[in-house]
Amino acid sequence: MSSKDKSLESGMGRRRPASVVQAEVAESIIGEMVPPTTLEVPLDVLYRSPFQCRAPASEEDLNSLAESMQAESLISPIVIRPVTNPNPDLHCKSSIGAAPLAQLEGRCYELITGHHRVQASLLLGWTVIPAVIKHLTDAQAARALAADNGVKTDLTDYDRYLTIQVLEQTGACKTGRELAATLGVSTAQISNLRAFGKLPANLIAIVDQSREAFGYRMIYEIANDETLLRHPALLQEAFASLVSGKVKQQNQVIPWVRQQIAKTSLAPRAPRRSYDFSAKGQDIKITVTDNKATIDASGLDCDKLAALIEANIGKLLR
Repeated sequence: MSSKDKSLESGMGRRRPASVVQAEVAESIIGEMVPPTTLEVPLDVLYRSPFQCRAPASEEDLNSLAESMQAESLISPIVIRPVTNPNPDLHCKSSIGAAPLAQLEGRCYELITGHHRVQASLLLGWTVIPAVIKHLTDAQAARALAADNGVKTDLTDYDRYLTIQVLEQTGACKTGRELAATLGVSTAQISNLRAFGKLPANLIAIVDQSREAFGYRMIYEIANDETLLRHPALLQEAFASLVSGKVKQQNQVIPWVRQQIAKTSLAPRAPRRSYDFSAKGQDIKITVTDNKATIDASGLDCDKLAALIEANIGKLLR
């Protein structure tokens, strides 16, 4: 056998897996010229989208989805895009505590649609999943994911608010109309959803952990009521009570907070007391309430008065 024949035989023996070749074609300009084909993509090379704002599926929902997929297989392929240097924390297998395996010849892909289907397939022990590869920019990927999430019945108002932030930050949507069209809501609702951004951090933390409990209507009313916002501790107590079930419905939250504010304003105060005396021919009057004292007199040396109070403040406080 000639050296040329040996070289040819050696090269034919190093054929790469079909999945690798298919992925290369799908990613090339040729792949963009023909209708997308479904590929069997290893789960090892998949990463969750950094633009995903939808709350993670519950264990019950994932188990139900896994049972359906096991019985009927996967009807709709997931949609992915090729990426470089993805965030390791977003590796799909890290969500269930499994160590990532070697990537497919250095390739890795970011999910656009199919986050829950991938989680369910991992529960089933699958190693590959049907997928369609799309070439999208960050803005296009964020918009495609938002549009896909928009038709989900379990999407919460807080999910939609977070999606608005992502779409604007990536430049995927630049106007309220574009946001409304992508999310499948009205432009007025886009304005109302922004009310979540006016909440203090202590309330956002509660909302983020129990998203389904907080609708935009209640949040909008709170965010635009300065009296309510001046009582973050009461709002925090009310939010926590709503999550725990102590407050049964959202429409009971604001009345409860207002009731507590009214009780505070009607709390009995210490009686007003006055002290009148004279010194160096000057009339002096000191008026004291529960949290304030005033001195009415002319010719006072303010610096000496402040020093005197500072030196004796310990004796004056109860």
